[in-house]
Amino acid sequence: MTTNRRRGTRRAACLLWLACALIGLSCGDGDARPSDDSALPPVADDSCARFAFQFTLGGCPEPECAQPLCTCPSPIRCISGMNERCMTGVDCAAACAVDATTLFVCSVGIEPCRSDRDCPTGRCVTEPGASRGECESGERGARCREDQDCLTGNCVAGTDANRACSPGEASDLCNRDGDCQSRRCVVTGDALSGECE
Repeated sequence: MTTNRRRGTRRAACLLWLACALIGLSCGDGDARPSDDSALPPVADDSCARFAFQFTLGGCPEPECAQPLCTCPSPIRCISGMNERCMTGVDCAAACAVDATTLFVCSVGIEPCRSDRDCPTGRCVTEPGASRGECESGERGARCREDQDCLTGNCVAGTDANRACSPGEASDLCNRDGDCQSRRCVVTGDALSGECE
């Protein structure tokens, strides 16, 4: 009877291994990592859209820019940007909470959008619950919030939990096997991310 049980156990193990091999699952390594992104930590809003910029075209009008827009320790004034536009409005609470360089780079470079149609290339990336976002390239390393924000591959969490697009090629960043073209994501210990094999 014991011999029959052992045979049955070995047979079940062989069938499980065969099933895993046929459908491309990762078996036998004891990894209990979830097959989706539900266990990933939330990410802070690192978007430029959080500043709720208001722009005007034709340069910065002197009357509007005579007084600071926000009275932070370093007053925030109108900022000239792309295509002769001028940042003439901003969410002061968000703007005063960051350094001047971050605010300047965002105001000059942001491409505001509501949908992918608003972006000449790439994708419109929005924060959860937000109606407006900003255009991102969708290429490897581009900022993202969901897989649909990436032209190829998936949106993965890095060591600091920020999200970036990963095509899933060898050595690309991954959180789970499904992020990799090889269906094999190697993560050491309880690290948040690993690399595709």
